[in-house]
This record gives sequence, C-alpha cells and structure tokens, in this order.
Amino acid sequence: MASTTCKVCGNRISTTAKDCPCFALMPKIVKFEIAVLVLVFIALTITLKHTLQKPQAEQSAAEQAAPSVEALFDIPKIAGKTEAEVEGLLGEPVFCAKSEAALNCSFQENEIEIVFIDGKADWITVYGAFRSPSYRQKIEGKTKAEALKLLGDPAFCAKAKSTLHCGFRDGDVSVEFIDGKVDEITVKGNLGKAAYSKETLALLGLPVKDASFGNKNVMRWENISGLLSVTLHSEGNAVSLVTVKAKTK
Repeated sequence: MASTTCKVCGNRISTTAKDCPCFALMPKIVKFEIAVLVLVFIALTITLKHTLQKPQAEQSAAEQAAPSVEALFDIPKIAGKTEAEVEGLLGEPVFCAKSEAALNCSFQENEIEIVFIDGKADWITVYGAFRSPSYRQKIEGKTKAEALKLLGDPAFCAKAKSTLHCGFRDGDVSVEFIDGKVDEITVKGNLGKAAYSKETLALLGLPVKDASFGNKNVMRWENISGLLSVTLHSEGNAVSLVTVKAKTK
C-alpha cells in the first residue's frame, strides 16, 4: 500500500487516508492555532506580492509620464551597422582612411568618427556641437550678411589684409571670409555644452542610468543597450567627447 509522510507529526500514513491519526488526537485549540497560522501565511503572501508589484507599476507609470528627449545622435541605431547602413543614417562621409584591419570614416562635418571592423561600425567617437550642422553646405560661398542670418552675431572678428576671421556660437564655429565670401569653415565645439552628467545619455539615444564608473574626468557605462561601453569625457562641467565601443574590446 502506498504511503506518505504526515506533515504534522512526520509518521508514515496511507495515501488514501483523509487525515493522520495524530491530527484527530490534537486538542481543538491546537487545530485552531494551525488554521490561524495557515490563514496568516496566505495573508502575508498576498500582501508581499502586492507590495512588490506596486513599485514596478509606479516605476512604469513614471517612465511613461517622463518627458521624452530627442536623441541628437542615435548611437544604438549606428553601432554594428555596415558602412552603407551608416551612410543611410548619417549621409556620405567627409573622408575615409583604410588600413589592413579597419576603415576609419568621419561624418557630419567631422562630428562623428566611426571605425569599421569586419565591415561593421565598432568604435564610435562623437565630437562636434550636438547640433548636426551642415555649415559647409549651407554657408560656403555666402556673404557675411548671409552667414549672419544662419549663425547669428559673431563672438569676435579679426581682420587681416584680404581676410576676415570670425568666431560664432561661443567659438564653436569659426569662419574665414576672403573677398567678402565664406571661404573656410571650422567646426570644433564641445557637444553643445551638454552637461557632464548621466542625463546626456538621452541625447545619444541611450537609457539614462547610473554609470559603472565615474570621476571628474570620465563616466563609463558597461553593457548598455547592447554596447560594450559608452564613455563621457569632461571639460569642466560640460562633455567634451563621447566614445562608444560596440564590439571589440
């Protein structure tokens, strides 16, 4: 005959038995206490489950209510893509230099530099002004008055013989006018003075979260959005450079 262990006294009893004999011999007060303990256990289980679910629901609601930030450079869409796919997202590169194992290309007025390894975007460096300005296409050959309409008043201008050199956007953009026309444009910039904080991740199309490592010079995230690492480099309280590793270490 098949038998099992009584959960109350530990003795072996038949599997067909409705109750263990020890339970029938218990005083009523003990049976009552067991019943109360069972009810308390069920109540605690339900309460704990509700408590764990509530913060998750509140967090989900908070995420939905949080204002979305438009990504200026959507890094996850670039990382791991082929050269053709990157060109479809960023336009034609300013230049490319090929070595034995890699292809190094610069895009968007040298704001983004990408190293392709095994044909895929692997190392991404973001310079520039976080504004994706096609200054060269928009103002090259224009007069000073036409350039001012696009860039606003210059921060400074210095004149020498036939050349006029002006700095715009707090020095992020420098323009050289020769014979009254835009001749040379330099875009340096410091990521549009984006704050040196985790919030800047949103401008890169990445989720905002605490860094894996950080000090006054760099903040680094490991394994974020499928990337090996994302690093912000500081210049005072602003971001001067962003480097992203997509595949190789």
